[in-house]
Amino acid sequence: MVNGAAELSQHIQAWRDAARDPRVDALMRELESQAQEQLRIHRPVCLASGKCCNFEQHGHSMWMTGLEVAWTLSQLSSAPTSSEVAASVRLGNCPFLAQGMCGIHQARPLGCRAYFCDQAGDGWQEAMMESWLGRIRSLHTELEVAYRYDEWRRLLGAFSA
Repeated sequence: MVNGAAELSQHIQAWRDAARDPRVDALMRELESQAQEQLRIHRPVCLASGKCCNFEQHGHSMWMTGLEVAWTLSQLSSAPTSSEVAASVRLGNCPFLAQGMCGIHQARPLGCRAYFCDQAGDGWQEAMMESWLGRIRSLHTELEVAYRYDEWRRLLGAFSA
């Protein structure tokens, strides 16, 4: 297990370094722009219910790549501590949930931009996410950094360790 932790630590540093690469910023901003366009076209309903941030209570989880987590964290003034991440796991929610709302709404990850508690969608979110993941995976390859797709809080916990 020690080797696994050391390897993950190396990956985290590589993802952090890669997150500073202008190609990462360009792709992530392009994907955010695509998300905005899809929202304009499909007009999903946000019920402001907090379902998107209360994972266990509403039966879903948030998954992303190590590079996405590193880039998201690079956009914030501070990251959650390991104790804050552990508390969010115990509570079953996102560590950025603040007073029932997203505390990092402007810098929220792509998965958050594609999830809506309004389940009336016709699958456009899933198709969009698959397309995004393919492009992000290609960027991992281009930058020669490990690709890991994992649960949001598990990766945040690793980044905060």
